[in-house]
Amino acid sequence: MSSSPTHRSRHPLRWLLLLLLLVVLAGIAYRLFLSPADKANPAAGAGAPATAVSAVSASRGDLPLRLSALGTVRALNSVDIRTRVEGELTEVAFDEGDRVEKGQLLARIDPRDYQAALAQAQGDLRQNQAQLASAREDLARYQKLISTNYVSRQELEQQRQLVRQYEGTVAADQAAVDSAQVQLDYTRITAPFSSVVGIRNVDPGNIVQLGDSEPIVTLTQLDPISVIFSLPSRYVDTIRARLAAGERPAVSVTGPDGQVVNGHLTSIDSRIDSATGTIRLRATLDNPSGGLYPNGYVDVSLVSQTLRDRVIVPEPAIQTGQNGDYVYVVNDDDSVSRRDVEVSASEGHQSAIASGLEAGERVVVDGVDSLRDGAKVRVVSDALPGEPTDDSESGAAIGGDSDGASGGDRDEDSGEDRGDSGGDSADTSATQAEAAKAAQAGGADGSRS
Repeated sequence: MSSSPTHRSRHPLRWLLLLLLLVVLAGIAYRLFLSPADKANPAAGAGAPATAVSAVSASRGDLPLRLSALGTVRALNSVDIRTRVEGELTEVAFDEGDRVEKGQLLARIDPRDYQAALAQAQGDLRQNQAQLASAREDLARYQKLISTNYVSRQELEQQRQLVRQYEGTVAADQAAVDSAQVQLDYTRITAPFSSVVGIRNVDPGNIVQLGDSEPIVTLTQLDPISVIFSLPSRYVDTIRARLAAGERPAVSVTGPDGQVVNGHLTSIDSRIDSATGTIRLRATLDNPSGGLYPNGYVDVSLVSQTLRDRVIVPEPAIQTGQNGDYVYVVNDDDSVSRRDVEVSASEGHQSAIASGLEAGERVVVDGVDSLRDGAKVRVVSDALPGEPTDDSESGAAIGGDSDGASGGDRDEDSGEDRGDSGGDSADTSATQAEAAKAAQAGGADGSRS
């Protein structure tokens, strides 16, 4: 049984609608998947985008070179207070930990025995002084009578010798008085210098003697204070030359609590330690707060020498290649030039340039990995990485992607993509509406067939 003509005529129409639907779907797929990729890759004739970098101007100045070491805090003056006479300790005039001044009373020993000895010596002195005075008067009288023959010359000489004898006795008595006075003075113990008092080892009422194993107390000077540290012996000539020239190399010390105390180098040891190949040095520092304490360990930084009037750039600007060190200099036309340089020394993230660069020239300090000689750059920051900057583009990623495009470029492109995607969305919506109508028509035809 054959189909009617009307039924046969609908089959080509259905295939035509299906073909139209496939074309519409292909257009939608192109818009959604292929078009963004094409827009992401700029035309070859447009050229590579400029690389975002940070650049800093080279400056001219002095660069101090520092040596670091581990040091030990040592008091410039420390003394054990011991008795120089024997007796009962009757008074202690300090509290542990007190700061005492030079000449201040610390302790007192029972002075009565020594006062009595002094009084006895003074009595002997006065007795012999009286005898000496009498002998001198007789000698003067004999010298007047010698001319009248009432006194023989022998008697005159004997009287003269007697005067000399009494003079010697008086001198010995005077020495005994001085010695007794010194012994009495030793019963009063005073501070030999301004210092801090340590822990007391002897209490009042105890008998103190010469040769006691423990001192009464220990005094330690805290301000100023010194630090002993060691450096390799190869620096001996440099440091000795500076000290001989009257210079005082600067020294900074960092304590356990992070406090930094500044001072200067005062002396160098007279010999090198053959076991370690190092030499000891002493630095003196003001310590008014008492933050540095004897026998504590500290970090020491010594300025061994200072490079004067050098071109200075941040250390990240220095790159190393097969032919030596080089930097990238930013030109006026926003391109970079590779410049070979000679580095004198580096210290504290700064490098001194001996040749190859002038002060005021801008060098790239970040984003240098993707650069080549003659490449175009866009300076987005005039500070080192991590330093604050007023540049509005400081938040942009420096260094770019693998093609050298920066984050800022990606942001601009993404803005363009967002604008294009808005228009594409409108076109896509219209196309989808047409496709939906066509699908409905095709479905209706299929239901009729």
